[in-house]
Amino acid sequence: MNAKLYENSVGAEIPAAMSAPVSPNTETKEVSSTPKKPKKWPARLPINLPGELALVTGDKKMAGTEGTQGTASHDAALQSSTAINPEGTGGTLIDLNEAVDPLHEADNQIERLSFDELDMPCFIIQDDWFFLGGKRKPGVWYCYETEGTETKPSVQSALRICSPLYVEAVSNTESGQFYGRLLKFRDTLGRWRNWCMPMELLRGSCEELRGELLAAGLEIEQRNRSRLAEYLQWRIPKKVITAATRTGWTAKGNAFVFHDRIIGADDVYFQSEAIGAEGVACTGGSLEAWRALSQFCRGNPVLMVSVCVALAGPLLAKIHRDSGGVHWLGDSSIGKTTALIIAASVWGGADFKRTWRATSNGLEGAAANLSDTCLCLDEISEANPKEVAAIIYSLGNGTGKTRATRIGSARHVHRWRLTIMSTGERSIPAILQETRKQAMAGLLVRLLNIPAKGHYGVFDDLHHFADGRAMADYLKTECAKHYGHAGMRFVEHLITLGDLDFGAVLAKIEQNFKANDSQAARAASRFALYAMAGELGIEAGILPWEIGTALTACLEMYQRWLTWRGSGMTEDQQILRNLSDYLLKHGDTRFTEKGKEEIPKLERAGWFINAPEGRIYLLTPETLSEAGGNYDQTRILDALDAAGWIAERDQNKRSKKTHITGLRKINLYWIRPTEDYGHA
Repeated sequence: MNAKLYENSVGAEIPAAMSAPVSPNTETKEVSSTPKKPKKWPARLPINLPGELALVTGDKKMAGTEGTQGTASHDAALQSSTAINPEGTGGTLIDLNEAVDPLHEADNQIERLSFDELDMPCFIIQDDWFFLGGKRKPGVWYCYETEGTETKPSVQSALRICSPLYVEAVSNTESGQFYGRLLKFRDTLGRWRNWCMPMELLRGSCEELRGELLAAGLEIEQRNRSRLAEYLQWRIPKKVITAATRTGWTAKGNAFVFHDRIIGADDVYFQSEAIGAEGVACTGGSLEAWRALSQFCRGNPVLMVSVCVALAGPLLAKIHRDSGGVHWLGDSSIGKTTALIIAASVWGGADFKRTWRATSNGLEGAAANLSDTCLCLDEISEANPKEVAAIIYSLGNGTGKTRATRIGSARHVHRWRLTIMSTGERSIPAILQETRKQAMAGLLVRLLNIPAKGHYGVFDDLHHFADGRAMADYLKTECAKHYGHAGMRFVEHLITLGDLDFGAVLAKIEQNFKANDSQAARAASRFALYAMAGELGIEAGILPWEIGTALTACLEMYQRWLTWRGSGMTEDQQILRNLSDYLLKHGDTRFTEKGKEEIPKLERAGWFINAPEGRIYLLTPETLSEAGGNYDQTRILDALDAAGWIAERDQNKRSKKTHITGLRKINLYWIRPTEDYGHA
C-alpha cells in the first residue's frame, strides 16, 4: 500500500508547450535549497495532534508544482493509480470491502505517515485508510504546520478536503483554447470516474463545480470546501490531452466524440461544464437485437427513411453540408411517433427523443449536445408558433445566438451539425399561419414536409402483425431495450473508410433524383444524402436490408415531397397565391371599373377591365407590394412575369402608362390571374 503525496515544491518543471514567455522586465529569483518556513494559517483551523510518528517508507506521489526536490513524476502516479476507463464516466467498480477497516483490522496493516517527512504545506491523496497522527479516512488531505511562537509551539495538522480525487492531465482544444483538467475520482460506491473539467468552473465561489462533483458521488468536507479549488490548481500535470467542447467529429476529423467515449483516438476527452447529460448518445441492449427489430422497417418507406435520416448525421461534415431534416405530418395516432422512436434508437434510448415543447434556447443547447448525430423532435403543435420559424432557421444554420458577457464581449457561441427528425399533425406553413407569417422557401427546404400516410397508418407492410397498433407497440418496446449501437458502429465504419471521397459518392447517387428548380435540387440532395447513409449502413452490415432498398425508399419519399409541394419555385407559388387571395378578398370592394366614375367602398387599390380573356386588374405599385406578401417588388414581378400574369406592359417595362379619368397618366401593373388561381 503506497502513499500518494502531493507536495508543494518550488521550481516546477512545466512542459514547453504550456510554458509562458518570460517578460524581459520580470526579475528571475534564484531558488533556494533551504526549506521555506511554513506559512501561518488561521488559528481556528488546526487542532493539537499526537506528536512525532514513524513514517513507513513508500512510493510517494507529490502534488503541486513538481520540480527540484526529487518528487515522483505524474507518469508514475498514473501507473500506480487505477487506469482510466476508456468507456468514460461510468468508471470501474471496485469492492469496498477490500479497503482497510480501522475498526476490525490491526494497526500494523494501515500505512503510517509522518508529518516530519512531508514538505508542508502540501496535499496528500490516499486511496485507503492510513495513519497520520491518528487513523484517517481515504481522500485528499491538506497538511500544514502553524508557525510557532516563544510561548506556543508550532502545530502539525491535516484537513480532509474530499474523497480520493486526482488531477491527471491538462486539457485544451486543438486551437489552444478552453483549458481544463482531467479529473479522476472515486464516488460513494467505490467506482472510479473521469471528468474533463473546464477551468472556468473555478471562477467565483466554485458552487457549480462542487455541485457537479457532489452529484457524481464525490464526498466533499463542507468545512474545508474552499480548499478544493486550491488543490485543483496546486500543480500543473505533465500530461496534456485534447479537449473537445462539443460532440461529433474533432476538427481534424480523425476522431468522433461522445459524452462517455471517444471513437478513433486515445488522447481526446469531452470537456463539459456538466459531468452527466440527459438525452445524449448512449447504448443499451445489443446491436443484433436492434438489427432484428429493424428487419420490420423493410417494406415501410417511412420507417426506412427515418433510420436513414438518423444515420446521416456523421456524413454532414464529410460532404460539408448544412443541417436539415424531415418533418413527418399526418393525422393523430397513425404511427409518426413510432417512426421517430426508431430514428432515435439509432443513437440513444427513450430520452433521446425530445419534444417541440421547448424554448429556442433549450433546443439550441440540445443541438449542441448532439452535433453530428440526429435531433428527434415530436409533435410540432406543442411549440410556440411564434418561435417555430426562428428555431428551424437556427437548427438548420447550425449556429446559436450570440450573447454578451457582463463586460460586453461575446460569449462562446454554440455550433453544431446534425440531421433533424420532426413530427406533427400540421405542416410548418399551417403552424405559421397562426401568427400570420408566411413559410419562406428557405424554411421549407431546411425541414422537408412529407405526408407520412401509408396503407396502415405509417405502415405499408405489417409483416406478421395483426394490425398497425400491434406492430407499433412491438417496435417501441424493442427500441426501449436495444439502442445506440447502430450509430456508433456507423461512425466506426466511416473511420475505416479513411479518405474515401464521400462527395463523389453522393454526386453519383444524386443522379437518381431529378429536380426542375433550385429548391427541388436542394431537397433532392438531402434525400440523396439519406440514401447514401442507408446504403453505407447496409454495406457495413448494420442494416439488415438488401442493397438498393434504402435508395428506393428515399426516392419514393422525394416524389411524395414533390407532390405535396407542387411544381415550380416555392416563392413563386407563394407570391401568386398571395396575390390571388388578395384579389379574391378585395376585388369587389377596393377596385372600380376603369372609365366609370365610381367611388370604391374601401380605400382604393386600383381598377379593373373586363376583357374577353378575363378580368384584368390594374394595380398601383403600393397595392402590388401589399398583395404580394413579404417580398420585394422586383421579386413579385419576377413571379408574375414567369407565370404569364402580366397582361400588358410598355416596352422594356413591366408596368404600363395608363390614363385614368380625372387623373394624369400613371404607371399601373396590368395583372390577369389564370384560372388555376380562381380568377377568370
